[in-house]
Amino acid sequence: MNNRLAILGGEPVRRMPFVVEPLIDQDEEDCVLQAIRDRNFSRYIGSDHSNIEDILRMPSGDAASIDAAWHFLGGPNVRRFAADFAEKAGVKYAIPVNSATSGLATALAATGIAPGDEVLLPGLSFAASATAILVFNAIPVFVDIDPRTFCIDPKEIERAITPRTRAILPVHLLGNVCDMRQICRIAERYHLKVVEDCAQAPGSKLRGQWVGTFGEAGVFSFQQSKNITTGEGGMIITNDPEIACKCRLISNHGEVVMKESHTDEQLANVVGCNFRMTELSAALGIAQLRKLDKVNQWRNRNAEFLIRELADVPGLTPPCVHPDVQWVCHVLAFLFDSDRFGISRELFLAVMRAEGIPVGTGYVRAMYENALFLRRIAFGVDGSPWKENNSQITYSHDQCAVIHRLLNQQFLWFYHIAYSSTTEDMKDIAAAVKKIHSAVPVIQEHADDILEQGDTNKRQGRL
Repeated sequence: MNNRLAILGGEPVRRMPFVVEPLIDQDEEDCVLQAIRDRNFSRYIGSDHSNIEDILRMPSGDAASIDAAWHFLGGPNVRRFAADFAEKAGVKYAIPVNSATSGLATALAATGIAPGDEVLLPGLSFAASATAILVFNAIPVFVDIDPRTFCIDPKEIERAITPRTRAILPVHLLGNVCDMRQICRIAERYHLKVVEDCAQAPGSKLRGQWVGTFGEAGVFSFQQSKNITTGEGGMIITNDPEIACKCRLISNHGEVVMKESHTDEQLANVVGCNFRMTELSAALGIAQLRKLDKVNQWRNRNAEFLIRELADVPGLTPPCVHPDVQWVCHVLAFLFDSDRFGISRELFLAVMRAEGIPVGTGYVRAMYENALFLRRIAFGVDGSPWKENNSQITYSHDQCAVIHRLLNQQFLWFYHIAYSSTTEDMKDIAAAVKKIHSAVPVIQEHADDILEQGDTNKRQGRL
């Protein structure tokens, strides 16, 4: 290999782009084509059946066996996908929805979240983890994370609890698993609900138990970048028949089946949402779910290879995975120590990208740095939902010290571990890192030129 750095005129380690895409074969084509031939696109209906209360609490496996093209719980593909997912996760109920965002909102609402209630969550996740809380006018309260696992820190949860706290929304970030035993103990002590955001962790386990099964409900994502995909879509899982009942009502215009005889608690939060998954999406999901173990093993194989290959490179620390956790790596995040590596993270990124290796630094900002939180404006211009609920919760750019440090100084995210990246692709990533480390003195000498070239590449869209 030519050891001259590409950013200084040498040959890059890699010229071919990485290819990460869903694993698709004849199974998906057959399932979707059959739905099209059956003119089976969306088969939800309202219901005034005398046994609607039983239907709403029916386990997903039983619902799939119903011989009905049209049903309140969806058509045959939706019910089949729900049953398959419930079986895979080891739960009684799975409720397909059109996104994990709507799934989180639905699950929180099903637990009884009301306007002004506070929901604790980590400040580091995709924005939807927080905005889903706003859908029913509850208030997100951001807390810091464990610097080793990147998941919510239980000690910070306990410090943030107030008389208005009603729920905890732990996020199993990047496939790692939150300390659910401690979180559930805190929830029990303070009488809080727990809804798990499992968007990036389908198949991750704690002591053999799927994430999403520790609290009242868990929510998964099937957006295209996730481990399996329906294009857009999500799934709520639970073992609680009352949570399942309310989720099914909220996601499918449940007010059409509500009667004056229902209690206020039963009626609450059933406001006519349409969060339903289509039959075509579910058909794709049925086939994709059969591949979950394979694509998860694929991600882990690549992640574990990189961790081994880079183990001797100073200044790079992989995430900490507890021995009780069976991890499914969604994105591989290392911590970068500029003092130990010998150059700044900014220099490392510029040189790495010039070598043909895409690498990121995590989310662009923490969730609490979004303008809608900093200015406390979500609905209208008058500060809803904070103002009308007399909320004292405020947000600032640096409110979570660990998150601030990780995003601005330490994170290195390698995205391209998923199918169809190969071991050879991982070798290129490792080779580029080692090439850069061996050239630290040269990088230090040419630091200004490298940073200028890196900025030029970024402006011209070459990174």
